[in-house]
Amino acid sequence: MSKNNKLPDFFINAFYESKFRDNLFIVKASGSVIEDEKARNNLIANIRELTHHGIRVILIYGGGHAIDLALEKRSIDIKKHDGRRITDIDTIQVIREVIGGDLSLSICEAMQRNNLEGLSFNAIPYDWMSVSARPKQPIDFGYVGDIDDIYTRPILRQLKVSGFIACPCLAINNGGDLCNINADTIATRLAAGLSADKLIFMSNVDGVQVNGDIAMLITDAQIQGYIDDGTVTDGMSVKMENCLEALNAGVKRIHLINGLRENALQKEIFESVGPGTMLLREAEQDNYMNEVQVQKAIGGK
Repeated sequence: MSKNNKLPDFFINAFYESKFRDNLFIVKASGSVIEDEKARNNLIANIRELTHHGIRVILIYGGGHAIDLALEKRSIDIKKHDGRRITDIDTIQVIREVIGGDLSLSICEAMQRNNLEGLSFNAIPYDWMSVSARPKQPIDFGYVGDIDDIYTRPILRQLKVSGFIACPCLAINNGGDLCNINADTIATRLAAGLSADKLIFMSNVDGVQVNGDIAMLITDAQIQGYIDDGTVTDGMSVKMENCLEALNAGVKRIHLINGLRENALQKEIFESVGPGTMLLREAEQDNYMNEVQVQKAIGGK
């Protein structure tokens, strides 16, 4: 052993291989992460390390800020209702170019730079899910889709071919039209439908703030209380509701981390206590705390 009592690397690698091999992680990266070249490359490098430990990863990403900039540049009004984008015909054309074009190609470039083998699509494959056009009443959101069902078989079939798949927040609805879908919603529904081992939300926020500090751990039994008493509000409240839905559907662990911090994904997975907030079922809390002690012993931290 080394002076800091850390086990040799091959023991540590063997531990993570046995712990994570064949796990499925759904990673949702916000536009703030994907649009930042340094953060994007760092994320892809971290994902490459996950795949080397036998972890299968699906990356879902958005690009809200880049879309807004492109709309402003073309003098197209930015329309939203309760924080949700209204996607008219002009807006969907911009989204097609920004998300399905520029950012999708940026992901491909990052994969090449970091030697990450995998598949990068410019929309969710049509056979992954059934998507319907959102009803025009009471609010007409335009070219926005609602996910009716997840088809797990074609997704799992592609994951046998490739351990990494990247998709933007675009899909083709049942009528054959391109539509915009909230990236959090896509990631949550995929994680729930596939019973993912982890659902990871990466944004420019460090985690869930409780009483002025970032909470290390939140259980499903606490989530509704934090929503009701105003501990979490607005976008974080919606995200927490999605997290509760995912936990109830069988997702084992959920992480909320700041993707602008260096090696944020790597640290959240491979350190005994990561930099963000973990959410899990209350019944799993004792198991998790035991894992923390083992991981501290293995990693020397």
